[in-house]
Amino acid sequence: MLKLSPQAAAAHAANRVGGPNQPACYAPFTSMYFDQFGNVLACCINTIHTMGSYPSQSLADIWSSERARDLRSALTAGDFSLGCHDCHSSISSGNFNAVNAMFDQQVIDTPAEWVVENPPVAEDQRDPWPRMLEFALSTRCNLTCTMCSGYFSSAIRKAEGLEPLPEVYGDEFVTELRPFLEHVTDVRFYGGEPFLAPVNFAILEVLCQVNPSCNVSITTNGTIWNQRVQQIVEVLKPTIVVSIDGFSTEGFESIRVGASREKVFENLKHFSQVEGCQVSLAVCAMRQNVHEIPDLVRFANSNSLHLGFNVVRYPQDHSLSSAAAEELSEAITVWEELLQEQSSLEAPLLSQPGQENLRRIEGILSEARGWLAATADQTSGLEIRSSSASAARDRRRDWMELLSKLAATTYNSDALLTEEAFELELTRVLAEFDQKVAPQNRAGQLALAIAEFSDRSLLPAELDRFDQLAATLATSAVTPRIRLMTGLPPALIVDGVINMDPKVLALRFDSYFPPERNHQ
Repeated sequence: MLKLSPQAAAAHAANRVGGPNQPACYAPFTSMYFDQFGNVLACCINTIHTMGSYPSQSLADIWSSERARDLRSALTAGDFSLGCHDCHSSISSGNFNAVNAMFDQQVIDTPAEWVVENPPVAEDQRDPWPRMLEFALSTRCNLTCTMCSGYFSSAIRKAEGLEPLPEVYGDEFVTELRPFLEHVTDVRFYGGEPFLAPVNFAILEVLCQVNPSCNVSITTNGTIWNQRVQQIVEVLKPTIVVSIDGFSTEGFESIRVGASREKVFENLKHFSQVEGCQVSLAVCAMRQNVHEIPDLVRFANSNSLHLGFNVVRYPQDHSLSSAAAEELSEAITVWEELLQEQSSLEAPLLSQPGQENLRRIEGILSEARGWLAATADQTSGLEIRSSSASAARDRRRDWMELLSKLAATTYNSDALLTEEAFELELTRVLAEFDQKVAPQNRAGQLALAIAEFSDRSLLPAELDRFDQLAATLATSAVTPRIRLMTGLPPALIVDGVINMDPKVLALRFDSYFPPERNHQ
């Protein structure tokens, strides 16, 4: 089990809009998230513990599946171990604006009449129909953002000389989805770029017919404004979330490659001018835009726009959680100065959205301070992080034991204390692994070693999945992928491999742990 420390649990309960005595997260009780591979998840963050897979299962069967019930049961008990590690880390660091907070707010905002008409199912307290549907159905995109990959952007795949990913969802999906759309209260679209995918327009057009008053949110890169988009926006009056990761032209266009900063800000005005359409901003907080964030916050606050942060964890060269102490200290100083400056403003200079934006800055500051403390293992005075720190040590230990066994070597126990020490020892152990294990054997031995972290004997069909994992690993250099994989506990990877649809296992694994493309 992976639970919050008593201090973190108390702080989390005090900061939840619904108060204490709730499941750790409402996502699997209220929401279905459809990814580009046909996997159905509880949310966009927990990509390991799937609730089911389309089209091999019907949507109704997925919503009532044993996998979904297991996740609901775990979160009711406050257990984050079934793939909810990122939110556990965020909450433990004092960032209470993690993804699960979105589901708390959604429960609070659900109309009372909907709750009366759709009482929870006694079996596991889930909604009889999910009140929220989230769609990341297509990778069609016109940008090659630096923090993205070809598993989320067709433009990147094209630039890498790869074939487009197969489109899983079509007319049959939209037909099966229709009764769900009739009952839903919230629908959210992500990309790729949502306004490039025909299936998204098909769903939006059904919504216009059967449920035009539901809450719709579309996260877009802001590059597309045309008559069809305008018509949809005018009927559904959605919230348009524009992804903007830099304020200056140089900062914006160096990250969101292929986009014109001028065009996106012009389209931002077009969306804002549609009556009833709300506009907000989404920012990926990462190493490349630490100094861009203050101007983005000032812009949002001065225009009364809500601004949300997505904390980038992958790729690691973009993630502040992988940064050294000096870089983290600089980011913290920049954001603390911004917070002090903006907090000194009074209404009307600081609107209600502006006040909420500052609370989100406080959230990512708390997380950055936790990362800084972790670089020196400064756990004193940070009891709120103790459970998360313990889980991190367990993860490092499991990987060190796995890899040192494969490399027939030993490891320094100091590697378990901090992420920096772990990375140093990992480099040494991986060098021995490369030296002692023949290239043709590395993928197979690694896959079998990971399988040993299952908490039960694996069935033959499940063992076949690890043969498939070995074949996937063998398509590229193994060692760089191990570095990416060590960010998750081996047992969690086992769970993902066992329960993933075999037809998309390789693609899903590659999307989470991208291979080096120059491997021969």
